[in-house]
Amino acid sequence: MSNVRGGDLIAKVFKQEGVKYIFGIPGGHIYPMMEACDDLGIKFIGTRNEMNAAFMAEGWALTTGKVGVCCGTAGPGFTNLITGIANASCNKVPILAIGGKARTSQFDRNDLQDFQQLPVVSSFVKYARQCPDGYRLPEYFGRAIAEALNNCPGPVYMEVPREKMEATDYDLDKVNFQKTWVCPTKPAADSKAVQEAAQMIKDAKAPIIIAGSGAFFSGAGDELTELVNRCDIPIFTRNAGRGIVPDTNPHAICIGSSIHPVCKAAIDNSDLIIICGTRSGYTLPKASIPSDKPILRIDIDGASITDQFDIKLGLVGDVKTVLNQLLPLLPEMKHPEWMGILRQTMMGMGGMMADAAKSPQVPIHPIRLMAEIRQFIDKDTIMVIDGGDTASWGNLLLPAMGPGQTLTIANGSFGPLGVGMPYAIAAKLAHPEKKVILLTGDGAFGYGAMEYDTCMRYGIKITTVILNDACWGMIKNSEAKKAKEAKPFVGLYLRETHYEEVVKGLGGYAELVTKSEDIHGAIERALNSDLPSLVNVMTDVKIGFNF
Repeated sequence: MSNVRGGDLIAKVFKQEGVKYIFGIPGGHIYPMMEACDDLGIKFIGTRNEMNAAFMAEGWALTTGKVGVCCGTAGPGFTNLITGIANASCNKVPILAIGGKARTSQFDRNDLQDFQQLPVVSSFVKYARQCPDGYRLPEYFGRAIAEALNNCPGPVYMEVPREKMEATDYDLDKVNFQKTWVCPTKPAADSKAVQEAAQMIKDAKAPIIIAGSGAFFSGAGDELTELVNRCDIPIFTRNAGRGIVPDTNPHAICIGSSIHPVCKAAIDNSDLIIICGTRSGYTLPKASIPSDKPILRIDIDGASITDQFDIKLGLVGDVKTVLNQLLPLLPEMKHPEWMGILRQTMMGMGGMMADAAKSPQVPIHPIRLMAEIRQFIDKDTIMVIDGGDTASWGNLLLPAMGPGQTLTIANGSFGPLGVGMPYAIAAKLAHPEKKVILLTGDGAFGYGAMEYDTCMRYGIKITTVILNDACWGMIKNSEAKKAKEAKPFVGLYLRETHYEEVVKGLGGYAELVTKSEDIHGAIERALNSDLPSLVNVMTDVKIGFNF
């Protein structure tokens, strides 16, 4: 007989299911689990705010395709997780959030940090449970991970009363550990419908593909690449699917967003739109696709097939599995005129921005900053993008180099500022061999600036470039367009803060840039530094994103 703690039972499930990191802030309610995970080589990354821990779990999932794990102690630790859990819910990202809970003997007695957590979180996660019996901890945590990954992914929540977490007398011989909780088999589409879809693709003269998060979490990168190469079809990637076919592929045109002029032109002039695992939203609203356009839609969720768009044909199934059904039915095809039009349109857009990309103006033009950053992006670069107008510039102008290599606030519709630092940290932990660059606005940076302390404590080397216009720029830009008279803006201006001094104070490398000609050298030195680094670039507040 071998007796173990409740935390050991949870850690064993995590080890079995391949969890490598847990993000959170220590608390007495959850400490046995933290300690047990460390004993098994599952590293605890202590953040400076639980919201950032939840964002790190989401960032882990967005760059690996696997479930990310975060935790917070009872009460305020739990409530601080909520924004990150909500973002994962809106974005359909698989994370497991764990909350501490008071001892059952102290329920409703105003125990320290006791709070009714399940009613709060149950409305926006796929699965939320409090484990009723310590011997069933593996069952409940295994099921939670399976629910996070099953079909359309999403966040799940588990909480464990303190006495069940802290107990040290669980007899391992009486605990049931399944061989696996996650089924690897994915659903396929109806074979007759697949044949019909293949014929639609063969008949099309100007088809396009819009691929999103469902394609990424399906792991459909190779299949989509084979499809676009064999059938000569332009592809537009978006959300977690950004870069699933890298922008270096000649068929990868740009981001799949109707805000981008080339993507909108492609939608308007296509004769078949193939939507793979993505939903409508503010960057691809219902109105952006004309009602007479034939749509072939692939999604693992049957109800999502007809959501917002009238379709000609729907294939209900896992994107990777369905594409493997389709590919044997499709011959090599060519659409040289169609591809040529789109490539010329992209070149024309680049030409329109050429002057701004070389602008020597002071304060610095945002497009000049994008052009400078672009020079440092290669196949081994992960680009993280956060902010309002800053994110709009970055998403429009910076390339996506591979699956899980562009993590952005625009991954979904929730839009919480502050995802940048947590996403970047998670991406670097997941891919230590890659270069991680964070582009963020100055307002968004304020949410996670203290996570540079986290970078220093754990030796996590990322490089941040701040587009600093000393303003909540997106709101200023939108309100200026609506204003009927000239009057001062309310609450929109920030200070020209020296964020580089903040990072230096935390032990990192940082520089301030006020002239365009100094951007390249500053970013190069930051990337070459052995420390977490930052470049604070002062930009022109008068130039807002206007596409």
